Amino acid sequence: MKKIILILISLFFFGNIFAQQAISGGLYIGPTMSWMSTDSKVADTKGMKFGYNFGALVDFNLIDNFAISTGIQFNNLGGNIAYKYGFTNLKPKEGAVIDTVFPGTKIKYNLNYIGVPVSFKGKTNEIGYMTYFLKAGVTPLINIKTLGSFGENEKLMLKEINLFNVAWHIGGGIEYSLSGNTRILVEILYTGGLIDVDKTKVFDVPDMTSTSNPRIALNDIHLKVGVLF
Repeated sequence: MKKIILILISLFFFGNIFAQQAISGGLYIGPTMSWMSTDSKVADTKGMKFGYNFGALVDFNLIDNFAISTGIQFNNLGGNIAYKYGFTNLKPKEGAVIDTVFPGTKIKYNLNYIGVPVSFKGKTNEIGYMTYFLKAGVTPLINIKTLGSFGENEKLMLKEINLFNVAWHIGGGIEYSLSGNTRILVEILYTGGLIDVDKTKVFDVPDMTSTSNPRIALNDIHLKVGVLF
């Protein structure tokens, strides 16, 4: 009897959730501004990269003003890094190993990632045609392509970037109701890297007799414009 009561309560609970549009989703695209950061004394950030992002998202609406948001996204990211004393044994995916890169050489990274963001999302009731929201969470990422350019070497396929990355994110936006469940999405997010994205061995003394791997984090600000349904 207790099991039947629990089942009935569960069905009632989940029935109410789906009746209140428990799941919504959509598609989006937008620009991205990304950069690399480090606290190392032998590496220095040298500029930003402008890229793009697109993907699909799903909101699981738990209660009226709270949801778990996830999806899948493509991110074109990167940044510029210069190493004070240069580095050694740069490994392109094709061609010979580059023995030495001279001190102060700037590397321009162009990185493509597939990510699966997971966010806690809080939103207001609809005000006029507008719903406002804030969200925060984490994004596991997989690197699917790495290009590096420096000196006379343009767009080398490099092995120096780690396959996996994890970042935290925070942001907010608006949903503008058009008709029925159809809404326009405008969202802006800041993403901060949590782990080292590369495994480059750089010289850490002027006479180039020892090497280390400085921690490099990948960060970005990106805009999403899309349609929800």
